[in-house]
Amino acid sequence: MSTVKIASRFNGPPGMGNGGYSAGLLAAHVGAPVVSVRLRKPVPLDRELEVRGGDLLDGDTVIASAEPATLDLDVPAAPSIDEARKAAAKVPWRDKHPFPTCFGCGPGREDGIAALLGPLDDRPEWAGVWRPTDLLPNDGEHVLPEIVWAALDCPSAQPVAPDGGPAFVLGTFVAQVEQPVELGVDHVLLAWELGRDGRKAYSASAIIGPHGVCGRARAVWVSIG
Repeated sequence: MSTVKIASRFNGPPGMGNGGYSAGLLAAHVGAPVVSVRLRKPVPLDRELEVRGGDLLDGDTVIASAEPATLDLDVPAAPSIDEARKAAAKVPWRDKHPFPTCFGCGPGREDGIAALLGPLDDRPEWAGVWRPTDLLPNDGEHVLPEIVWAALDCPSAQPVAPDGGPAFVLGTFVAQVEQPVELGVDHVLLAWELGRDGRKAYSASAIIGPHGVCGRARAVWVSIG
């Protein structure tokens, strides 16, 4: 039997696991280059959860389900680091963040990813800059894959809630890690909206390093506001 435990450090909304991080841990058990994860319940923190097939279980309750997938997603041309940094400086989430302690995008988390993006000039995408530090789980040179999943997750929420609300939670996440993300190197975070349907919003994200796309993802967000 395989188990995973989401440490309290890796929270999203208070009291539950960060969606991208949790999905990335589960995706590692699927063994496919592209994995789709559906988050069905809030992911408990600091508790042993069983992985059975593609399901993550808390007792008899299915928390999340993962399966191999395909991802047909073109990534727009990356802005320069300076352009991305300028966009992030405009981010409206800093004072209106719905989950300020989130591991992925909480502005006050020195031990997190702090993925805060802002709108690019004359483009529909949002962008920011991420320089991973060794405070993040790593292998000595690169952050671990579940950290890449977390860094793809939170950026994709920001274009769908540009003023910080209403709050959205991650429903389904399809991601592909294509290159390792190197410690101490600037990477562009890029995100863009794909559409809406009632309480659901659809978006995409990418991490772009010096040698091209490191990871890309498509997300379904569900409004809880």
